[in-house]
Amino acid sequence: MENIFFDLTQLKHCGKNVIIGKTVRIRYPELVEIGDNVIIDDFTYISTQLKLHSNVHISAGCKIIGGKSSFVEMKEFSTLAPNVVLSAGCDDYISGIATPVVHIKYKGNPKIGKIVLNKHCIVGAGSVVLPDVIFEEGACLGALSLAKVDLEEYGLYAGIPSKFIKKRNKEEILRLEKKFINESR
Repeated sequence: MENIFFDLTQLKHCGKNVIIGKTVRIRYPELVEIGDNVIIDDFTYISTQLKLHSNVHISAGCKIIGGKSSFVEMKEFSTLAPNVVLSAGCDDYISGIATPVVHIKYKGNPKIGKIVLNKHCIVGAGSVVLPDVIFEEGACLGALSLAKVDLEEYGLYAGIPSKFIKKRNKEEILRLEKKFINESR
């Protein structure tokens, strides 16, 4: 299936067994690295430096934004549910004018940073993650939530702003990872 917005050969790196939907839009494909066994569903928009490790899934309608200077990384077995926004670059909306990030001198107080989802992290449907947030291994953000600060290892968070709810079952998640890897050989 051909993508209608860019040629896959423009990507910085593209691994094996990668599925990218026909309507995925990647503004700067030369800044995007994709590992093996990755799926990026249709209607996803990417406009930042992005590194996807192996076994990552980005569901339909996600936005991974922030401009050329920001950075997002998703490590193994991390997932975005539908309509998630990872905003590694944003503005405080207090001063400045509404211009594209390329006209940064007219922005009020832009924040250009990074977002990192470590192994086994999940971002629930319709959630937003702001710049400079790190999801420690196994951290999970529930649907319709806002992450403004780091999420601790194997914690489940939800709300606006997100708050800790409870711990996830780390042992079971790692057992399933091992089973998946063994069955994939």
